[in-house]
Amino acid sequence: MASNPYAVLGVSPQVSDTELRTAYRHLAQRHHPDHNPGSPEAAHRFTAIQAAYARALELRRTAAGSGPPASQAGGPGDPTVEDRIAALEAELRSARERARRAAPDVQAPRPVRPTPEELGYVTSDDSFTKILDDAQAELGTRFSRSSLGRRLSELLGGEDHD
Repeated sequence: MASNPYAVLGVSPQVSDTELRTAYRHLAQRHHPDHNPGSPEAAHRFTAIQAAYARALELRRTAAGSGPPASQAGGPGDPTVEDRIAALEAELRSARERARRAAPDVQAPRPVRPTPEELGYVTSDDSFTKILDDAQAELGTRFSRSSLGRRLSELLGGEDHD
């Protein structure tokens, strides 16, 4: 990795956090291994971009005086984080147990599925199929009453319409 993470990301150290993140996201997307399958150069460049961005964020945190670098605080071995997680898990278990004891036979109500009308679906006899069926019946009736319909019926050996 280059000694200057800002040079790897192609920005100056004076850019805002938003501009830094935008530059990182642009480069990461361009060099991501999923976008460049089989390219070891892209994979290496992607790794360098990630490391440079992490280093730039770490430099900004230490420069702002917000405590030790991220690699030293809040990591997986940090006892304060582990203690807080354990306390939250214990509190959650306790709340669940209190709720279970308060109403042991009550189950959570099942959500009621809304009716089609509540969802705004409209059902009527004016569906396209119904309209076509009505038109076919009407045309059939008119055709059977016409002289052409009677003649065709006679030619085809149908019943006499006289």
